[in-house]
Amino acid sequence: MRITRSATSRANPTSWVTTTIVIPSRVRRQLMRVLQLRFGEVPASVVARLESESVEQLESLMDTAIAVNSLAEFMTVLFD
Repeated sequence: MRITRSATSRANPTSWVTTTIVIPSRVRRQLMRVLQLRFGEVPASVVARLESESVEQLESLMDTAIAVNSLAEFMTVLFD
């Protein structure tokens, strides 16, 4: 889980804090949606592999899923 915080100046008593939490399961669901929309049914082996990836790796794989021309090409990157 990655937590990012940003806040305005400490001198400003009306400052606000924004917190963003990136949950691996949400990133994984988004990646699966992209794969399904682009390529149709996703093999169980891909789903199982994605379950074990970190948030950072899932984000990188999202970029790959958008850039590749086929599910086979995505799988080559995923399993290498």
